[in-house]
Amino acid sequence: MSRNDRWFANLTVAKFPGRRYNAQAPVIFMHIPKTAGVALTESLDRALIPKYPVRGFDRVLFGDFQAFDTFAPSERNRIYVNPSDVPANGDFVSAHMAFSTLLLRYGSANYLTVLREPVSRILSNWIFWRATPDEYLTQVGGWAEYVRQAQKPIYEFLCREDLACVIDNLTVRMLLWPHPLIPNKGFIKPKYDKILLKEAIAQLKQFAFADIIENPRILKNLQTWLGRSLTCSRANETFAVPALFRGSLHDELTAEAIALLETRSRLDLSLWLSITKERVSGIDPNELRRVILLRNVARCASLLAGGPNP
Repeated sequence: MSRNDRWFANLTVAKFPGRRYNAQAPVIFMHIPKTAGVALTESLDRALIPKYPVRGFDRVLFGDFQAFDTFAPSERNRIYVNPSDVPANGDFVSAHMAFSTLLLRYGSANYLTVLREPVSRILSNWIFWRATPDEYLTQVGGWAEYVRQAQKPIYEFLCREDLACVIDNLTVRMLLWPHPLIPNKGFIKPKYDKILLKEAIAQLKQFAFADIIENPRILKNLQTWLGRSLTCSRANETFAVPALFRGSLHDELTAEAIALLETRSRLDLSLWLSITKERVSGIDPNELRRVILLRNVARCASLLAGGPNP
């Protein structure tokens, strides 16, 4: 165990004011992209042994994109354009879907979600898309051109209004979508921050379990909540960027790009800090964030340069 890992392990945990696990109700995981959710899903699958697992997407991550008929059948079958299309009998749902979709389809249930430091999440999303192989992109039809925008400099990527659905305060979007103050194409206006943040916090309080993926005790917290043991391994990791799209993260992170990263994550950061204060004690959340950012920037720099995933 490294010095940093020992330092993280010494942190203590504050109790999240969620609801007790109800073994008679389905478990619904609102999976925010690039928050280690695939590994967490696999862990919960092994523990819950569901009879009717549900996976997939609703429209929250696609903005104003509509051309789902261009997807290969295997990918199109994972898209639920209308909430009524989502299978109603799911006993473990792990999906890239808005809270509204899940709530409308399942009503009372064991809702859980996991947040990630938002600048790290955006950087990871950009690198992940940049490294996506062409053989996969052929499966997603017209959406492939959106993913390929990550092959451009990060400043240009962060300026794309048609990508606001995946880069602009995504946690708030998934908690509140659809919302009249959150455009499908375009960025959230700062003048609405106070309103949206208040509503997002209210939505988050409806979850029986919420934590941050950076919490070294998250697995223990989940085990305590579920009342059963869990094992977790790494999954769906981002690999090194292809040679054609490699570069220097130092050169990418200009002052303008850093300012946009802060803007695109401002609301999600408030949520992350709020959960961190409740889940992790013994250190200032901003200091915890500083260490996390150092780690993740180094990891992204390695991947972008064609190096290994640390």
